Parts: sequence; structure tokens; C-alpha cells
Amino acid sequence: MRSSAKNPHIINVRITHKTARLPLIEAVVFKETKDALRAIRSLEKVDECVLLQTCNRVEIYAVSEESEKAAKRLKDFLVQKAEALADEVSRAIECSLDGDALRHILRLASGLESMVIGEDQILNQVWDAYLEAESAKAAGIVLKHLFMRAVSVGRRVRKETGINKGAVSIGSAAVELAETLLDKLDQKKILVMGAGEMGTLVAKALARRCLKPVFIANRTYERAVKLAEELSGRAVKFDKLEEVLTDADVVICSTAAPHYLLTKNTVSKLMNQRQNEADLLIIDISNPRNVEETVKEVPKVKLYCIDDLQLIAEKNKQRRLKSIEKASAIIEQELVLLNRDIKILSVNDIVSLLFARAEEIRQKELAEALKMLGPLDAREKKIIEDLTFILLKRTYVPIVENLRSAALSDDKKLIEFAIKLFGLEPH
Repeated sequence: MRSSAKNPHIINVRITHKTARLPLIEAVVFKETKDALRAIRSLEKVDECVLLQTCNRVEIYAVSEESEKAAKRLKDFLVQKAEALADEVSRAIECSLDGDALRHILRLASGLESMVIGEDQILNQVWDAYLEAESAKAAGIVLKHLFMRAVSVGRRVRKETGINKGAVSIGSAAVELAETLLDKLDQKKILVMGAGEMGTLVAKALARRCLKPVFIANRTYERAVKLAEELSGRAVKFDKLEEVLTDADVVICSTAAPHYLLTKNTVSKLMNQRQNEADLLIIDISNPRNVEETVKEVPKVKLYCIDDLQLIAEKNKQRRLKSIEKASAIIEQELVLLNRDIKILSVNDIVSLLFARAEEIRQKELAEALKMLGPLDAREKKIIEDLTFILLKRTYVPIVENLRSAALSDDKKLIEFAIKLFGLEPH
């Protein structure tokens, strides 16, 4: 429990599609999130943390009383993870502190920092990242409030600006890319590898454009069957993929596999058996990648990845300029309130300790008084107990209000004086 006049600083250290291509982002992806959270939380000067990982970003949010030192340790933590790519990752990492970090997460939850402006998927990803940190006991009261407010602001922005109307996810952008490259998809044979959240978005977007059934493959075959039935598609077992790949026009990969599902060697063999004379278009939107980069060296194979969606992302951004302006205005309004809340949270531990001490004294003295008064009925006991509680509340509420006002005005001297006056120094 923090009982000092030091303010909790918010730190955000990130590497995203804005500063890095996919190989750099992949270099710092943590396969075991809970292990990574424990490692981050154990860093010196880090009091709370949340790790957010999506297909095009890795971000750490942390709370610390010493922001500069904590930010350096967090950056070093990511750089060390990158190993051979450490120098490039170091140059691509961005750091934001306090107000800038708060603004960033509000923009992120609102879809303004996404590759595809306004996409909805990030909202769930932000909240899931917090829940995982909470489960790992890495997040505390400050980040809980921050992430709850971020999600709330993200919903408000979408409701008031319509920024997500007609917005496409990364999955839909992949489908749009395929449509741009092939002109039409209605008569193409298409395979979607992965029936998770992203794969489902891809398959649904394809089902609206294709006349032919979409083939869906997933490690858990039952999941592929369920999605295929929903979209009038066809489920494929992973050990039967070759039968579809030999004459497919398009393959979109979006699984959570930590290894390559399509290698250069595998695709070369498939192309030798191929009956379809057209080129094979492969779009890999997985992170880590499912398709080995050297696959693009195979003749008549066209390979694209998340980095190649930038053109579609830019078109999306131009369509939403007015919505972006409205969303930015809302975020600046909410930022004022959020900054205020974070400052007030800095004295929450002191307030809790103050009330806990006072309640302990009240209960002790109440018990003594009731003992001295002798037999009383339930109504009389309640009147006395209520009286002591009201006296405590009316005595301490003004003190609490003054502490919160001191926090808002950064009056550390007054807070330190209150800590000493009421004996709240940590033992």
C-alpha cells in the first residue's frame, strides 16, 4: 500500500505498425503473456503493469513513482527480447509518460491508433489485456481505472462520431486487398486458415463477396465445421489442406500458431502439383507469421502480409477525417477528467488507511461503551452505533476532501503533513 505524497506516473512503452515493420514487432512478441507480466512487474520501480499484444503492436502500460527510470527499464526489457534485432527495435520503440500516455490509450481504444481507423476489435483487445493483467495480479487500482475509462471513452467515440461505421478490421482489409489484386472474388476458390476471432472476420467478409463456398481450416476441426455451417462454406481438416491448396486462388492465414504453417518447401511441392494455372495469392495477417517469408520466391506465388495493408489503411483514414476530428475533441475532453481521476487516486491509499485506523478505534471504543451501558435492546445499540459512525464520517470527510484537493493541486507538502499528523507513515 502506497502511503506517501509521491504521485503514480503512467508509462507507455510501445512498438507498433507506425514505427516498425512486422519482423520487428514479431521480435518482441511474448508467447506466454502471464510469464511476461510477472517479469515486467518484478522490474524495479514498476508497481503495476498491463501487456497489450495485437497483430501490429506490442505495448506495455505501467505505473511507477519514478517514471524516467521505469520507462528506461521497460524499454530495455523489450530491447533484450529482440535479441539480434535489438538495435532496430530500440530505434522503433516509442515512450509516452503521464498525460501523453493517457491520451495514447484513449486514442487507441477509440480506434484512432489502429492501422484501419475506427476498427472495433481493438476495444475488446484493450479490455482483454487488462483482464489478463488482473488475473496475473500485475494490475492494480490505477490501471483498472485507466483501462475502464479507456473502454468507456472508446464506446462513446464510436457512438457519437460513427467512426466505426463501414470500418473494416485487419481481416476485412486483407479481403479488400485480395479483391483489389484480383478484381473480383466471386468465382475464386478461397481458403481461410484459422477460425478464431480474426479468421471468423475474414470468412464473414469473404462470404459476402464470394459465390463459391469459402473453405475454412482450423486445428480444431469442430470449430472449422461450426463456422463453415454458419457461412455455407466447407470445413477442411489440416491434414487435407493440400487437396484445397493445389487449385486455390487465394489463401488467407490468420491462426495463432507460433510456427510456420506454410514453408517455402511445402508451397514449392504444392505448386508442382497445382492444376490451377493462375497465380496463388497468399495473404498472411498472423502474428507471429504463419507463412515463411521466402515463400514469395516460389514462382507464380504472390505473398502479402500485414505491412502490405498500409495502402488500404490510408484510404480508410482519408474517408474518416471528419470523424477523426470529432473523436479527437472528445478524447481531449475526457483527458481532463482522466488526469483529475489519476491525481485523486494518488491519495486513495492514504484515505483508505486513514479510515481503517479511525474505524478500528471506533469499533474498539464502541464495544467498551456498550459494555459499560449494560443490557440494551437492538434498537438502542443501533442508535449508538449509527451515532459513532456519523461522528467519524463528519469528522473525516472534510479531511479527505482536503487531501484530494491537495492531490489535484500537486500540494505534496500538505499531503506529507497529513501523513505525519495522522501517523500514516509506512512501517
